Amino acid sequence: MATTTIERGQPGSKAFFKDSYLLHKLHSLSGVIPIGAFLIFHLTINAYSLRGDGETAFNTAVKAIGYAPFVLLLEIGAIMLPILFHAIYGLMIVAEMPGPGGNAAHYGYGRNKLYVFQRWSGVAAIVYIAVHIYDTTVLKYVFEFTAGEAGKELGFQSISYRAMAWRFADPLYLGFYLLGISSACLHLGNGVLNFCIRWGLTIGKEAQKIAAIAGWGLGIALTLLGSAVAVNFAIKGQEDHKTQPDRAAFVKMLVEQEAK
Repeated sequence: MATTTIERGQPGSKAFFKDSYLLHKLHSLSGVIPIGAFLIFHLTINAYSLRGDGETAFNTAVKAIGYAPFVLLLEIGAIMLPILFHAIYGLMIVAEMPGPGGNAAHYGYGRNKLYVFQRWSGVAAIVYIAVHIYDTTVLKYVFEFTAGEAGKELGFQSISYRAMAWRFADPLYLGFYLLGISSACLHLGNGVLNFCIRWGLTIGKEAQKIAAIAGWGLGIALTLLGSAVAVNFAIKGQEDHKTQPDRAAFVKMLVEQEAK
């Protein structure tokens, strides 16, 4: 696949930059490995909340990850930096599109409509991921690094089963999460086909059709799993959210209950 130069004069093209062959391949790769792999891993861990009483299994899994060696370096190097690269380059691609409908008005092919969907689902996923990382990972480390001896426990309790359920009990948070996780999962599912084509794994229409079915099957399955986890948390967190509407106070209460 040769390097594509976006020329002025193409329908809707702004021609801000040349679409680099190498960077586009790396962009496609990073969307599947490690970002896609991490999304699957992350939802698998969240799915522990659906087992039995949910709380024990979920908290055990979260604690095991938290005590893994060099976890902060792994989160930055293997997750956050690839996400940052994928997001920035993706936004550069979106900047070439002529408005919300892309150039689908000029080229109404199914593949082009999927391209437009891929770009805008990516934008929605970026917003969701940024908020989700801040609301969980960043705040967890803020607790750990600023709360002295109690920091580790505060950090854990801020993302524990009951704390997550408390978040999802808020209808606005639940709705935002459902939209965000659906965008991220379907973006990954559709991206599988793009990845297979760009890396030469699917040659021919039949192979591409199989990759498309597999990718969308994965995306839909992950969306359903993420939605099931979210709704389950929302149901289980109603009582805690009514009892203690302030999150900081609720997290401190969890630490105090754990210490007894």
